[in-house]
Amino acid sequence: MKPEVKKSPEKRAGKEQKGFYETSPTKRRTVTQMREMLAAIRAILNESDGQITVRHLFYRLVGLRVIPKTERAYKSLCGHLSKWRRSEEIPWSAFSDNTRWHIRQETFQGVKDALKNTAENYRRNLWATQPYYVEVWVEKDAIAGIVADTANSFGVPVFVCRGFASLSSLYSAANTFREATNAGKSALIYHLGDHDPSGVAAGDSLRGALRDDFKVDLQFIRLAVTPEQIEALNLPTRPTKTTVTHAKNWAGGESVELDAMPSVEIKTLIESAITQLIDRRQWIELQRTEEMERETLRQICMTAA
Repeated sequence: MKPEVKKSPEKRAGKEQKGFYETSPTKRRTVTQMREMLAAIRAILNESDGQITVRHLFYRLVGLRVIPKTERAYKSLCGHLSKWRRSEEIPWSAFSDNTRWHIRQETFQGVKDALKNTAENYRRNLWATQPYYVEVWVEKDAIAGIVADTANSFGVPVFVCRGFASLSSLYSAANTFREATNAGKSALIYHLGDHDPSGVAAGDSLRGALRDDFKVDLQFIRLAVTPEQIEALNLPTRPTKTTVTHAKNWAGGESVELDAMPSVEIKTLIESAITQLIDRRQWIELQRTEEMERETLRQICMTAA
């Protein structure tokens, strides 16, 4: 979700709101303010334990009241990050970009190289003997990588639904869930989205479409953001837009961006939700089988010409 392109509250009020630093043609951040911003960015990166997107960093800084939620502040942040990365004050590897990717066919230098790749990346379907088929659905591109890092480590697929997903994507998902339920499994979706009228309505719409349009029997659990998490984590709130379509019957109070949640909290939340579904005895048994099969592939690789 892009920041709103409109005047920030502090500018409308005719003065700078406490805690916000914003570049303008007549007023620039002081050296001290720039050092504080850099320190805040480094603290966020250090706690992230992996790459994040610049958009996620932006929302975290907004939540910490380091910068305002404006398009100008976002563009200014991007400029500062470019400078700090080039000066090696922030590592190049700190950020990912989920909006751009390469499309290429995987190739190998020979059979031995292909076998080595297979041995290194071989993973058994550890959910084959589990009673559940589970997926994690996330509303935001900005935190998709954070979610996938944890979910994929357990072999759980992640779907970036970007709010109100298309019927075509839901049709494809419905077929996957139906196949799982036909095999005797319980199908379950963990959903992460904003705590605001549109975010909650999007989740309800997804659940309704899968149930009513595609007749899929599954559990749909809203994993974040919840009122309990807002209070427990002291997440930064913003006024709820009253002009959006779904605001008419909204009773959830002020809104909270999913991006405002610290990445470590998101990862912990997902890991806890997934592991509570797992039959540990069967999981460990298949992990042992997986390792033996991986070792067999390694041996084949060593003897290959």
